[in-house]
Amino acid sequence: MIPIYLTGRVFFIILLGETTLHFDARASASEVLRRYFKDQGKTVFVASDLHTLYPGERAFYPDLLVVFDAPNHHRRSWNVLREGKGLDFVLEILSRETKRNDRVEKLNLYARVGIPEYIIFDPDALKLRGYHLVKNIYQEMAQTDGYCFSNVLGLQVRVDGDKIRFSVPEGLEIPFSDELTARLNEKIGRKDRLIADYARELKALEQTAEMEKERAEAEKQRADEAEGEIKKLRALLKTKPNH
Repeated sequence: MIPIYLTGRVFFIILLGETTLHFDARASASEVLRRYFKDQGKTVFVASDLHTLYPGERAFYPDLLVVFDAPNHHRRSWNVLREGKGLDFVLEILSRETKRNDRVEKLNLYARVGIPEYIIFDPDALKLRGYHLVKNIYQEMAQTDGYCFSNVLGLQVRVDGDKIRFSVPEGLEIPFSDELTARLNEKIGRKDRLIADYARELKALEQTAEMEKERAEAEKQRADEAEGEIKKLRALLKTKPNH
């Protein structure tokens, strides 16, 4: 609690931390977008809860922000005057304490400062609501089969469980990090099984080769013994007197 002193009285403001649901949704969206744009070879800055300052406005902290054509290095803040440009995309994740602020105050603020797109994710209702900026006024994005299309990101956006799923326009979903890990583990598992199969086949071939070698050696031994017997018989025939 933070004490505030007004006219001789003390008031306390209770600051509530974010829920794990809020954190997971924000962290996964940030990680997916960073990885996707990096793989695309694009220079895009993606950040979460970053101190953001526009001229003439109070600082704010978007759950997730995206800026194109901006180096993706570490920053303590995004100052529009210093950076030379504003945000291109903002995502806010609702909580019980921030619903009105995100749906009303921030909607007006982001339109006023000219952020081209703003998407709100409600993790309790599992719904998205997106906005395009048209002539300084936000217009709600149309949704098709639960998808919003972000012109700024060039991606489809939808709710997937308690997270936000991004897909390319062709419909291919960008995997979450845990899905990539599962795929990698599956590939490793298939490789291990393949190696085990090869090892068993190799062992069987080695055993067969060893048996063939032993059989050949036994055949040679029998042939040598037979040849020895023949030589003995021939020697006896030569030494036997003629009648």
